[in-house]
Amino acid sequence: GYEKKFESKFGYNPKKYLPVFSGRIVGSVEESERFLWDLRRSVADAVANEYVGGLKEASNKDNLQLWLENYGHWGFPSEFLMYGGQSNLVSGEFWNEGTLGNIECKSASSAAHIYGKSRVSAEAFTAGDRSYVRHPAMLKKRGDWSFTEGINHFVLHLYVHQPDDNRVPGVNAWFSTEFNRHNTWFKKSKAYFDYLRRSQHLLQQGTYAADVCYFIGENTPIMTGVRNPELPNGYSYDYINAEVILNRMTVKNGKFVLPDGMTYSLMVLPPFKTMRPELLSKIEELVKQGGKIFGGAPEKSPSLQNYPESDKQVKALASKMWNTNPDKVKKYGEGFIVDGLELQEALTQLNVAKDVDLQGNYPVLWTHRTMPGMEIYFLTNQSEQEINLSPSFRVKGMQPQLWDAMTGTVRQLSEFTEKEGRTIVPITMKANQSWFVVFSDSKIENNTTYDKNFPEAKVVQTLEMPWTVDFKNKQIGPKEPVLFPKPTDWIANDNEKIKYYSGTAVYKSTFKYTKNDRAQDLFIDLGKVGVMASVKINGIDIGTTWMSPYKLNANGSIKEGENTIEIEVVNVWRNRMTGDKSLPDANKTTWVLVDKITPEEELIPSGLLGPVTIQVINKK
Repeated sequence: GYEKKFESKFGYNPKKYLPVFSGRIVGSVEESERFLWDLRRSVADAVANEYVGGLKEASNKDNLQLWLENYGHWGFPSEFLMYGGQSNLVSGEFWNEGTLGNIECKSASSAAHIYGKSRVSAEAFTAGDRSYVRHPAMLKKRGDWSFTEGINHFVLHLYVHQPDDNRVPGVNAWFSTEFNRHNTWFKKSKAYFDYLRRSQHLLQQGTYAADVCYFIGENTPIMTGVRNPELPNGYSYDYINAEVILNRMTVKNGKFVLPDGMTYSLMVLPPFKTMRPELLSKIEELVKQGGKIFGGAPEKSPSLQNYPESDKQVKALASKMWNTNPDKVKKYGEGFIVDGLELQEALTQLNVAKDVDLQGNYPVLWTHRTMPGMEIYFLTNQSEQEINLSPSFRVKGMQPQLWDAMTGTVRQLSEFTEKEGRTIVPITMKANQSWFVVFSDSKIENNTTYDKNFPEAKVVQTLEMPWTVDFKNKQIGPKEPVLFPKPTDWIANDNEKIKYYSGTAVYKSTFKYTKNDRAQDLFIDLGKVGVMASVKINGIDIGTTWMSPYKLNANGSIKEGENTIEIEVVNVWRNRMTGDKSLPDANKTTWVLVDKITPEEELIPSGLLGPVTIQVINKK
């Protein structure tokens, strides 16, 4: 039973210490506390190895894989890294609004990185209340944030089964974003999912490029790590545990190395006074081989195992490592021990340069994947403003390229500077925009290039003509097409069938265009849209746009002379649901299971708002 397992693990019988559960001291306070430490550690290890490991073994026998979220919020009894490490697949989670996910995603990605799992999932876009308000543009900022936490695979929350087509929007819950077939924008969402697919594909390439591993200590239970001291800007990190340090970590070329390719230039020790002698001995061996550690010396073991001899071993080894000389950066074997410096100063003295230096205080987050011949950087503007910056990357001798996950296009970036072993690339980012800046050994053939990395598009024509608008859901909207003299917001319309309309409407019109002979890329910009739109010009489908700037490449579709244009716009269900609140039940056209809507609720801007323009960028 458990008694024998415990004795085998820690070298003593626990029966003597059972009175501590009633608040009594056995032997001494120190002895009793150490027993409780061993007990908590034993439970944490058993939950990871026997519970998760057992489930994994049982699943794998039937050709199934075990998937889990490697933490718990109330009463979690284990250690989050070991708990996730024993599973086949590991996941975090994040809510679209609020802070839930701010520790969970990094907990998951760290477990995946240190245990050799290339895919890091997340329960994505969970949300509270306000059903049928959210749409892809509202999801992008938080989704991009999660990518920089190490997530590279979304498990969408939530697709609720709809048992029939008579009740719409249909069955919902108080939580979640509604990824289901009854949502107004569901059939237009491929453009958004293409963005996610491309992004996730790139973020699953190679290995995560990290500079620092933060050791979480040996205390349990623990559901996340702590960065103490905080990591300076420009570097990336993982949390790491004792099991991986003991069993998977080696040193090569002055870096800590794991079997799956992960490397770390520096290990940061937690500000704890305890460490078991076996772990300290392994860390000493790694430093002697060239590893670099940051932090103070432990003073004793936390465990009752082999006590008090264990404390003597820790003190002796710690004194050997930390007290060899008074320097704050101590040479020890081939490696270094840093104690008494700020973390940035330590990184500087150890010649660990910033991976990405934004060269300013910009609201930009980033992550970096590395593979032979290619360095993949993802950058996201987390603000509502356009920004211009010139980040410096820890890359030399490679050509920068822009990989646009929104469109799937790839092009060389002509503006860049190499200086002191780094590459500086001027970048423009619209509100909430993201880019993949990829450095490659190979050049893109037959590629469009511009004189500047992000040239301004020039407006050559504004489409100021009337539009015929056909509201497709005749049960909700006008029965016949409506003439709009110019694009306007549906919610400002006097006709309540338009004001409260939810669904798809098709705008049709014609325009004349005169071409010039210069080599140009041609674009159609819809101005503002509520909330998604697909465009056809002369019957040619040029794509779907789901966030600002609502711009699509129109090369090959616009011709000299007269052209036809068709814009299919979709908004959200919330407006019709709000309008129904003022109607008797017999006249309502919407039905949901969970309903917290009031008639006074502010409506969501909808339709084609414009201005619609034709824009050009001159090619190089």
